[in-house]
Amino acid sequence: MPAAGLRERVLEEAGRCAYCGFCEAACPTLRHGPHRGYGPRGRVEIARRLLEGLSKPTGEAVASLFTCLLCGACRVKCPLGVDVPLVVRGARSLYLAGVLGGRVGARPRLRG
Repeated sequence: MPAAGLRERVLEEAGRCAYCGFCEAACPTLRHGPHRGYGPRGRVEIARRLLEGLSKPTGEAVASLFTCLLCGACRVKCPLGVDVPLVVRGARSLYLAGVLGGRVGARPRLRG
């Protein structure tokens, strides 16, 4: 899918999120991260802000996207069926393609 089409698809899916928080209890990474950006709600918000040009791809923002396991547990719990893994995969792809700005093709260093 071309970058413009992927960007629009990801923004459309992210826009469906009501930020209700039902997904967070199912997320295996939220409790291991330093803030809410390491959970589904936070990742959707970070992806949306990056794609809309409201935020820059800082190391912390990119790390939150790349620490998602893409397991889909959040999608199962979501009352709206938001495909968070699609949002995260799309944002990762656009970041690595250099569409979001920042260091093109650079993968973040993840904390141990």
